[in-house]
Amino acid sequence: PSPTRPLPPSDGEAAVTEAAGGGHIELEFLQRFATARPGCPISADGWRFLHAYPHQYVAQKLGGNQHIVIDGSLNDAPWEEVPFTDSPFVDLAQPLFPDYVLPEKYTTKVKVRWDADFLYVAAMLGEPWVENGFVWGSNPTLRSTNPIVNSNVPYYDNDFEVFIDVSGTNYYYKEFEMNYNNATYDVLWRAPDGGLESPGVPCCSDNKCERWCQNSSWPPFGGKYSMYPNMKTATAKVEGGWTLEIAFPLRETNGTGGLLSGGSDWRRFDPNLGTKYWLADFSRAEHPFFTSNASLFAELCPVIRRSQPTLLGADQWSCYWEWAWQSLGGHKYMHNPDNFGFLQFTNHQQEKLCGNVEWPARYVLAQIYQAEVAYVQEVGSYTSQLTTLLRDSFCSVTNACNITDLHEVLTTYRDVFKVQIDVDNSATRCVKYGTDKNYTGGPCF
Repeated sequence: PSPTRPLPPSDGEAAVTEAAGGGHIELEFLQRFATARPGCPISADGWRFLHAYPHQYVAQKLGGNQHIVIDGSLNDAPWEEVPFTDSPFVDLAQPLFPDYVLPEKYTTKVKVRWDADFLYVAAMLGEPWVENGFVWGSNPTLRSTNPIVNSNVPYYDNDFEVFIDVSGTNYYYKEFEMNYNNATYDVLWRAPDGGLESPGVPCCSDNKCERWCQNSSWPPFGGKYSMYPNMKTATAKVEGGWTLEIAFPLRETNGTGGLLSGGSDWRRFDPNLGTKYWLADFSRAEHPFFTSNASLFAELCPVIRRSQPTLLGADQWSCYWEWAWQSLGGHKYMHNPDNFGFLQFTNHQQEKLCGNVEWPARYVLAQIYQAEVAYVQEVGSYTSQLTTLLRDSFCSVTNACNITDLHEVLTTYRDVFKVQIDVDNSATRCVKYGTDKNYTGGPCF
């Protein structure tokens, strides 16, 4: 466990998660899951599912007299005294094509620090051809020389992206993108977005109902949220690629958003108040070519995809690769916070990586969540019988569900994990997966 969190009581600790807007899953995680030996779960004997434990980075707080100048250069002393991430970025589609290896010339490394007011991110991106691209500006004045509709977002160029879920709930997570031009785009997502065969939560987009999912001052979203101009960013060209720096404001200030914007009392997740972990991931979108001629996508992308099958799609919206710090287990879309890695916050320079004690329960709940969403899309209702989910069509690598682990939860470890699912298949005010109409509906679980 982390230094600030005791072990769960020996008679068990209940973890409850809201699911799909109604009902709940309750999972009792018994202490005998681990041995009596104290220590971090990631290194302790007896902890299960460590094979799936995500990447984790220990983010050190700045010293009282330390400052980071946001100029795109990574030579400030506060950066030089902390390591880069030590795990290579992977292609999101790599679990589906395990023989694919990301070329070394595209190596990406990240550092993270923080202080009383900001979270700082630095990155070095290997890039043989650093392109200015099409997109310039920031929310809400992003502009592009590309005539493709709504192409004025950085991922239409080669970009760097940050996703952060401060609460670890899948709710009110933040998406951020920037390109070499220092164009920036950010969104507050109330619930996971859908795309590239990842269902997400259907959101209203016909201007006849509230925009339930996203809040962003990017004009097509029609919202107000952005961390700009309090957010500071910069890029610099270096040999073999480019570097960047970001200072994300933690809190809202004068109507400008922060990482802690979101639900009721979301500021309680401030690391300055003792929060130990955030869910986070870093990624980059890489394009096989640059063109403002939309007609060329249909001609070129399918040809490229035949020899490069991890290319996410063959149209003007998905003809790119997505490379990430933390694999999403088979999902090809970044908007799956339950698969993000961990940021571990520390005030101490010598603190070592310490696994999150919540991991086993979180992992089991994520497997069930993904399987139930797949189940309702095929059957039209949810199930309270977990063994029903033990089929490849409901639980497989394509939806980041490990059927072997789920089977062990229901058999070998049934005296460790006690899962109860309440299902209401007649509910009318819950998320309705698998459709882009009637964004509320049912059933619920």
